[in-house]
Amino acid sequence: MNLANDAGSKKKELRQKILSLRRSLPRETIRAESEAIAGRLYNWPEYVQARTVMLFLSMPDEVQTRPLIEHAWQQDKTVCVPYPGEVYGYMQAAVIHNFAELSAGKFGILVPDERTLSFVAPEEIDLVIVPGVAFDALGRRCGMGAGYYDRFLQKTSHAVTAGVALSCQMVSEVVCAEHDQTVDCIVTKDQLIKCGEGKM
Repeated sequence: MNLANDAGSKKKELRQKILSLRRSLPRETIRAESEAIAGRLYNWPEYVQARTVMLFLSMPDEVQTRPLIEHAWQQDKTVCVPYPGEVYGYMQAAVIHNFAELSAGKFGILVPDERTLSFVAPEEIDLVIVPGVAFDALGRRCGMGAGYYDRFLQKTSHAVTAGVALSCQMVSEVVCAEHDQTVDCIVTKDQLIKCGEGKM
């Protein structure tokens, strides 16, 4: 087995384990941890200074991002969210101004309505809030396996990248392949972890 296949196999095993843990969390736990994470972000200089912020539209068992999006609008920031491209595994950053511009896409994930699409170039984004299934303290990330963020983050030349993680999503090690992208920091309910030689 080559290194890429070995990393993929270990990630698959880790993904299944953490998703099971995450899906078993009480909604109150997710809400409380999400509020604590949001509080850390609101006072973080990289967030305060960012003018264009990319966030994800959370599922019920993820860190809840709706309050983050609302806060960013209140701070007059440009907010963009993922919009899947025509080619599998690729996405763009679409600007949204309110939640009415969203509609249900594949797998029940909200996406910007095609009738209101407006895109931001990756190099114009100041801060990317990155989802993940699991993270480690070095900024290595296990996603859902399609590579959307790995491909997109290669293009964000100056953006700071911040993973947001519930307690059960922090692990001792995420085994990565060469193409996997790391994040500059990770925000949990307890701390903001600076990872490696990031842009901070």
